[in-house]
Amino acid sequence: MDHLCYKCQASIDESLPFCPHCGAPQIRVATPDEAPSSDVPVPQVTPLNWSTGAPDYHPNAIQWDVAWKGACLTGIAAGVLTAAPVVSVGCCLWLLGAGALSVGLYQRRVHATFVTPGMGMRLGAASGVAGFFAFALCYIFIFVRNPGVFRSAFIESIQKSSASNPDPRVQEMVAQLLNNLNNPEILAAYFVFMLVIMAIVFVLFTAAGGALGAAMFARRRDLR
Repeated sequence: MDHLCYKCQASIDESLPFCPHCGAPQIRVATPDEAPSSDVPVPQVTPLNWSTGAPDYHPNAIQWDVAWKGACLTGIAAGVLTAAPVVSVGCCLWLLGAGALSVGLYQRRVHATFVTPGMGMRLGAASGVAGFFAFALCYIFIFVRNPGVFRSAFIESIQKSSASNPDPRVQEMVAQLLNNLNNPEILAAYFVFMLVIMAIVFVLFTAAGGALGAAMFARRRDLR
């Protein structure tokens, strides 16, 4: 097959290294369009899961298909204990423990070598959401069945918190608040407000417990 010499534009055989007319070296550089395509497939490197060997592993990704079971179990247990009349005194401990335990169960289920504090917070927060729903269902059941029980408990807690403050203005505000609780609509509004506050408390405390659990279980693993 012939081609034109780049110097004298004479037609020469492409197998000749030099032009027979002008002696110019015939060096050809293949363009990307002319480059021969390789039939050898390029291997695709797919990261593997560090616990199961499955593809699509991300170091800080949580396997929620496994994690949600432990998060729901620990969260529901903490929510029921927080709603129980006697043991509800240790509600903060139940929430911290639920967050930490959700991390421990997750590590055991997936044989995790590590869980970062950020992962622990997300696992704990998921446990807190489940716990809040369990807590809210218990309290809604009590409130709908007998609003007077909630009202009495709420009044008692307000009176105890205001007893240490003899300021007349504070006492006047407390009296006005107690008087408003006789109105069912206002009582329901206070109930909803309390649930919103408890939702925030559940998520914050269980997330903190998850971060503590990640650090605690990592320390235990390092000591082995």
